Amino acid sequence: MKTYDLLLMPTGETTSGDKSFPVSRKAIELYETGRFGHLFVSGGYGGLVDKIRRNNISEAEETKNFLLESEKIPTDKFYWDGQSLETIGNFTFPIVEKKAENPSLLDFKKILILGREGHMWRIKDYVNKVFSKSNNLIEFETCPGKHNSGLQAKLYHEAIMNRLDKLEVGSPEEIHNFLLKEHPFYEQNWYEKSPLRRKVETGIKVLN
Repeated sequence: MKTYDLLLMPTGETTSGDKSFPVSRKAIELYETGRFGHLFVSGGYGGLVDKIRRNNISEAEETKNFLLESEKIPTDKFYWDGQSLETIGNFTFPIVEKKAENPSLLDFKKILILGREGHMWRIKDYVNKVFSKSNNLIEFETCPGKHNSGLQAKLYHEAIMNRLDKLEVGSPEEIHNFLLKEHPFYEQNWYEKSPLRRKVETGIKVLN
């Protein structure tokens, strides 16, 4: 039976407002097999959510509450990080700006990443970038579900990957620095704009 140091959920679990927690339920099922040392949930808010949602708890914290209320995940084996505003940051924040009480994702040598089918096509590309210089063994598992897979999401993904390809080193630190300095979701006062305006501005940046 294959074992892992970590089961990692780069959450898009409640982005659309769905509170059925399909990925979390699959995570509980997997964790109960005894093949995982720890469970880590990472994810803050999508860059296009409304202001009320932005001022509420993060996706990671919502997911944490669901998982721990199930009483099937030991609290001393569980970590979460709610800082990221998009999928790449779900991996860079827990490495570059990790919470004091958390280990770095790089500390876990064997990782299984769990996500929705509609999210995994982007997750895999970003993971290959963030962990390209590490010796971590990383594998993937999906559960059914859609996640931002329309035309704008595809154009956005292509633009992000093109930019990441131009980074000289491609380390987690360099990728994280790119997010904070160049990604629109991290601009000051980004969430003061309406969701529609943010969507339009993201589309313009993608096409440029």
